[in-house]
Amino acid sequence: MTITLNISNEQLFDRILWLLSRFKNDGLEIITDFQKTISAKEEPKNQFSEFSGMWKDRDITQESIREQAWK
Repeated sequence: MTITLNISNEQLFDRILWLLSRFKNDGLEIITDFQKTISAKEEPKNQFSEFSGMWKDRDITQESIREQAWK
């Protein structure tokens, strides 16, 4: 027999796993598969794209930046 649980709360997962582990001596086999689902609000932002177009219409080159850095 098999039971599958999908638990999104990590603390609840740990508690249930602790509880079920008490039955290992009675023949319970625990198979865990950690697949964290990233929700839209947790999804990492592509920070590089936030700066696209920042220097548009400005005469800035790598050389001019280097010149100013060594002053």
